[in-house]
Amino acid sequence: MTPALGARAALVVAGAGIVALVAVSLFFGSAGAAFGTLNDIALLVMTLALVPIMATFYELGGRTPLRLAQASLASAIVAVLAWCAVQVLLIGGAVTFAYDVAATGAFAVEAVAVAVIGLWLAGANLLAGSWLPMPIRWLGIAAGAGTVVFGAGLLAGAAFHPLTVAGGVGYRVLLPLWALMLVRRLAVL
Repeated sequence: MTPALGARAALVVAGAGIVALVAVSLFFGSAGAAFGTLNDIALLVMTLALVPIMATFYELGGRTPLRLAQASLASAIVAVLAWCAVQVLLIGGAVTFAYDVAATGAFAVEAVAVAVIGLWLAGANLLAGSWLPMPIRWLGIAAGAGTVVFGAGLLAGAAFHPLTVAGGVGYRVLLPLWALMLVRRLAVL
């Protein structure tokens, strides 16, 4: 994976993340169910676009032994694919989520997957090589930690559990912001 492809994927993550944030705000602001669907689709695009970024981080390297880096990349990609499969089922109406209780069933699968994605995000930024500047690194760590907390909140309580709300800042705000900053960095490598 080249840095240029990673930069394009990061731009997709950032753009889809912004669309998702606006759509979910409109959805909860009683603008209609169509915005909930738009949010779900934007999150699907955002999450799937993380895979080329993951491959780019792996190619650029860092301070992680090879086998550990390979295991981390593989588990993160599996988590993205699992999350996306459940999200497609949700968008298609094959599964539904109860947002007012702790995640179970398909919703729990998605919550665990998003937490694994967050672990990759935090770890990859923490252990990235000197190619990744500190401001982007720390933002990625914060976004990853928030994403883990988001998934934990869904499992512990519900969509409006305090952990879910706090972690949602990392997942819905910091992750797209990190991707936007990453675009500029990868474009010059």
